[in-house]
Amino acid sequence: MNTAKQLLLATAFAATGLGVTANTDIVPDSWVAVDNLGRTTPSHTDAPLKTDKKRTVGIFYVTWHADSYYTFPAPYTGDVTKILEAAPAARMNAVHSRWKYPMYHWGEPEMGYFLSRDPWVIRKDISMLADAGVDVLILDCTNGVMYDSEWETLFSVMAEMQNEGNTVPKICFWVYNGDPVACAESIYKKYYRQNRYPQLWFYWDGKPLFLYNADPSVDTSSTGTYSAQFRSFFTLRNMWWGYYMSKGKRYVGTEDNWSFGFDMHDTNVSRLAPEKRAATHKGRLEEMCVTPAQHSSSLIGKSWTVDKQEPRLNNRDLPVSAYVPWLGKEVETPEAYGIYFQQRWDEALSADPDFIYVNDWNEWTAAKFDTPATFMRRNNPFSFVDQYNAEFNRTIQPALGSYADNYYMQMVQNIRRYKGARPAPHTIEQHTITINGNFDDWDAVTQTYYDTRGDITHRAYNGYGGLHYTNTTGRNDIVLSKAAIDKKNISFYAQTATTLSSHSGNNWMLLFIDADNNQQTGWHGYEYMVNRVVNSIFQTTLSRWNSISGTWEHLANIPMRYMANKLELQIPLEMLEIDPKHGAVNFKWADNPSKLNHILDLCLDGDAAPNRRFAYNFSWDMRQIGIDETYNEASVAAYPTGQGHDIILQTAYPYTIYNMHGHNVTTGHGTGTQTVSLPSAGLYLIRTAGHTIKLAVP
Repeated sequence: MNTAKQLLLATAFAATGLGVTANTDIVPDSWVAVDNLGRTTPSHTDAPLKTDKKRTVGIFYVTWHADSYYTFPAPYTGDVTKILEAAPAARMNAVHSRWKYPMYHWGEPEMGYFLSRDPWVIRKDISMLADAGVDVLILDCTNGVMYDSEWETLFSVMAEMQNEGNTVPKICFWVYNGDPVACAESIYKKYYRQNRYPQLWFYWDGKPLFLYNADPSVDTSSTGTYSAQFRSFFTLRNMWWGYYMSKGKRYVGTEDNWSFGFDMHDTNVSRLAPEKRAATHKGRLEEMCVTPAQHSSSLIGKSWTVDKQEPRLNNRDLPVSAYVPWLGKEVETPEAYGIYFQQRWDEALSADPDFIYVNDWNEWTAAKFDTPATFMRRNNPFSFVDQYNAEFNRTIQPALGSYADNYYMQMVQNIRRYKGARPAPHTIEQHTITINGNFDDWDAVTQTYYDTRGDITHRAYNGYGGLHYTNTTGRNDIVLSKAAIDKKNISFYAQTATTLSSHSGNNWMLLFIDADNNQQTGWHGYEYMVNRVVNSIFQTTLSRWNSISGTWEHLANIPMRYMANKLELQIPLEMLEIDPKHGAVNFKWADNPSKLNHILDLCLDGDAAPNRRFAYNFSWDMRQIGIDETYNEASVAAYPTGQGHDIILQTAYPYTIYNMHGHNVTTGHGTGTQTVSLPSAGLYLIRTAGHTIKLAVP
């Protein structure tokens, strides 16, 4: 094949527009994953990218975990889950010795009992939310409190990540209780009027969005009104709990009245069709909310359903069991399954509003009120309103133990269904790579994968109750990867932000391969691992997972080279039992995880590409007879009409037409001679009757 043709076809099937843009679109919606419950993330095939309108996702983001909480009594034991595990009787005794703090975590976060100004935590948060497809952080000031120090740290870290080339969500403020007028005006003057962090502002209807209390004369301490300057600067939306009635008027499902949760124990709300709960704006379904549960005081937890209500609780106020609709069976620990969460997602997806608000990401704590109350179906000497335990909380940020990252992955899966997903890289080109440390032959390989930049930052910050957290495992920042295949071998390439460390280091540049494209087999989906043992700068090892012994076993030595910030290696296809003509693999790089007991060990330590439990997907199809410069015979022909972007296609066989990025533009079944309209000028590849025809459309 001549050089021009190689370049043309490499461009034509580069796969999906994965190239680096100004903010380095890493295309996380093309990544694949399976969570602890066996649920898979929808792919482009399952949920094609939707382009009919813009769909937006916002999430409630808390910054109230103040540095001063480091001074709470140490050692820190303010975790309701651990308290009730050790002393179930404490749930009936407000003065039990284990209750010693003014507020409590419902459980332990994956990143520990962190404080809001920890830059390492912020980076992990922003990366996870961007990967999920979250567009905007809704910042909490609903109690009239300004978290200036926390916001300043958050915004500076987000701006730093942007400057590194990462995509980050935008920001929006929300005021309601306390003195919402004074709080809103202060935010406006400090951030917007002074034009601070404008690159982070979230716009809605052409102006920065601000969520507020539209009528502060009721149930607030405000004595004034919002200024004309404030009102004219923002797109304003009223937002509060989705009550059927509020302040004497119908609230849920009305014009410009957004909800941050639906009052589902009120049958006036629960009986409404999903679209009737959506806030409207000028006739459009504008906003709906999705929450993992309601307030703990309402007894609507993560396992609640409209028809079965809240399950029976045990001596730790957790469900004994509950029915999971999509499994069709009763399960133990139902709080791990996101039953309430999925029902709200299903309703929102059916209504398809312009904006889905998710509540919440990282609230974690709630005050304990030591006055008698009806709580957990009983008269109790104390109560919690917002968070209580693993059943009664709205947190989506991953937890340590418990249900791990189930709720995060469930959110990812549903955002994919809401917005759709882009295809992963696919090729019809063979590329023979020589493993010699030169790397030039990789230039022709355009199937490229990207990862977050700057995610090897070290951690050194305080936590609650005298805790101090450190993490110095960040080492090689993996930013770019490639894969290539020929008749005999599959080759992999990785590039880091700076010079690679020595291969003698711990768990150095591990490559995990899912060769059967089945995430349910092997070690969390991976049958093979490269670099478990590195022999030299010229040779490394391929290991295979033994499912019987639960260990990695040496399979073969394979060639590898690395120099400066580049690494390449090659594996014979026969070792992976891969078909060179047609197939797919999932793969993942990981550097310096402290241990390899579970896939979640790749989430916090070192670097993983792609992030957390996600993997890249690489597929190929070499089954075509050939690419023809021109092709025209009695049974098959294609040529432009000269009218717009129409072509005449003569075929009596099924056909598929691809654009230059490898996207499927249209398919059909030939009826002889037909006119096919294409979306724009450019190069197209038409596959029909065993031939792939190249056609330039003016």
